[in-house]
Amino acid sequence: MLSSFDKVGHIRNIGEPEMTRLLLTTAVASVLALTGCIDVTVSSPAYATSSQQSLQGGDFTAVLDEAGDFRLTGADVRVSGEVAGRLRVSAAEFIAREFHAGAVSVTAADISFSGDVDGPVTLTASDVSWRGSIGQAAEIRAADLHFDGRVSGRFSAQVADAELSGAFADIEISAADLKLARNAQVDGDMYVNAADFELDGQVDGQLDLSARTAWLNGDLAVPMVLNVDPGRGRLSAEDGLVELNGDSVGGTICARRVVIRGQVNGPLEVMADSPPELLNGARAQDITFTARNGQRCERTS
Repeated sequence: MLSSFDKVGHIRNIGEPEMTRLLLTTAVASVLALTGCIDVTVSSPAYATSSQQSLQGGDFTAVLDEAGDFRLTGADVRVSGEVAGRLRVSAAEFIAREFHAGAVSVTAADISFSGDVDGPVTLTASDVSWRGSIGQAAEIRAADLHFDGRVSGRFSAQVADAELSGAFADIEISAADLKLARNAQVDGDMYVNAADFELDGQVDGQLDLSARTAWLNGDLAVPMVLNVDPGRGRLSAEDGLVELNGDSVGGTICARRVVIRGQVNGPLEVMADSPPELLNGARAQDITFTARNGQRCERTS
């Protein structure tokens, strides 16, 4: 038995699944030709087929309730609901609200997501805003990234500007400007390549940092490895600067200038243009200083 769409494109009295899927595709194309957008509510019984399920169109909203994988292709795509398998999305703008999925792979210009994902997440976009948990690894490529959530697996990102909040297992990230917010905690190691790096949260593993400037306002539980190179040519006052404003347990620093306002509770080896400056009641009992003499600050491996 077949029937028509109501004013917002909902399906009523669905009969044969495969025929319904075909009719929906035709209806989407027809409505888009007239109005440029469609509001579609999707439910599993209406789309159950032996092949991977999908929905495509221009601008549309989808409420999903899928037992397996699902694919969305469109311009401005908005979803809510659940996909128990992997959700794959290709869109100009992708917005998910209160969404749950087994895994997520999205390629879009802008991504805004709130919800939870049981498995891995892969995102490629210009702007990414994420709020929610990820049960396995996350891999993100973006220009601007705002992330607030929990990641149980490795968090890997290549971004221009990023601010990270929440709880992380391990982080590997390359960025121009990177901030780890006050409520952020990294249980494992953090491997960073950045121009400007600001740490306000806590890292329980090793911080291995290559940067141009670093402000460490949070706490480090394992000896750090910092290579903060000022670069060549005309330098600003902040180029090659490391500020230690929180609690740490020592480690090694190569930089142009090191300022300590916090507390260092272990041996700290510093290679810089001048000895570290201890300000505002800073405490660091065991510092070994070596003049940099123009040597580059870079990782040896």
